[in-house]
Amino acid sequence: MKAECIRDLNRKYLVMTDESDGYQTEMLIRNRAEGFIPVKKIAWDNEIRLYYDITGKQSLDKGFVKRKISYEELSELLYSISSQVKECKRLFLDVSGIVLSPEYIYMDLSNDRFYWIFYPCNRDPHEVMELAEYLLEHIDNGNHAAVRTVYELYRRAKEGSIDAENLYEILKAEKEEEEITNTEVSESIQNDKKEILREKELRKSRFEKKIDSLFDLMKSKISEKKNAEKGFENENFDLDLDEGDDSGDTEFGTVLISLPEGNSRKLISRDNSIPDAKLEFFPCVLGSRQDCVDILLNDRSVSRMHAQIDEAQGKLFLYDLNSTNGTFVNGQRIIAEEREIMEGDEIQIGNIRFVLA
Repeated sequence: MKAECIRDLNRKYLVMTDESDGYQTEMLIRNRAEGFIPVKKIAWDNEIRLYYDITGKQSLDKGFVKRKISYEELSELLYSISSQVKECKRLFLDVSGIVLSPEYIYMDLSNDRFYWIFYPCNRDPHEVMELAEYLLEHIDNGNHAAVRTVYELYRRAKEGSIDAENLYEILKAEKEEEEITNTEVSESIQNDKKEILREKELRKSRFEKKIDSLFDLMKSKISEKKNAEKGFENENFDLDLDEGDDSGDTEFGTVLISLPEGNSRKLISRDNSIPDAKLEFFPCVLGSRQDCVDILLNDRSVSRMHAQIDEAQGKLFLYDLNSTNGTFVNGQRIIAEEREIMEGDEIQIGNIRFVLA
């Protein structure tokens, strides 16, 4: 599937060639399709091109550069796919037209909703596996329910026994199993508690009551000790972060690239309200949403995830992350996906200007 990104004034479009019979495209254009990226078609050089308006939205593969996918976000993603399947059936569209490649799944960071490309010529059977592999790499490993769900998705994708129509069944099965387990455990605990209370009331003496009192005091002391130890561990963790541990999460190959000592770069601010920023590791994301970026820029002209600086073979490259107000190098707007930057270049993020040093 070939696609290119172009910018027209303040709008950004993902452009693909339409080689279908035209019926599905017309249904998509003429009807309000909830959850799908708005599209228009333009005849160009004897072919029909589809222009998907992706302005202000971030692709899934760029949205989780700096953070892991939570169970709630995974649930929302799979639920959103099931909603798009229903929308396809409502409009008599082929479900296989829903593009599942992480590169073409979009998020609106203002409300954390997912939006989808419907491409009538899409027939790529490998997209489910591509999505499963991406989720494996970016899921929050600390959440067991999220890990179980993603591994089940990966297993079934590998078998070829899953597609867009039954993706949500995995999450539904996981939730039902969790509810049953929780109910059984809860009932068992309640029954055990009642039985213990009955026995204690029958056998309790003044001496036992004193023992209970001492036992409660001991539990309280243990709890205080654990809380103190937990606080100490968190304090140590914070110290590790402050020291700049950039070894990364290597379980799935995610590595932060550090600059060699003595070669550190920085962005010198030309705005008194914005401090200078060190480029200590790559990729480095700039924007106004704190939990998604490395360099926080509190300015209304800056998108939530606005731009990204990356390193390759000793060179630095600047990417515009589909920002609303654009990213500029020496006064020229970045139209393509990337632009090499060098010492002395002026970089403009929205209305904020820096010089690379």
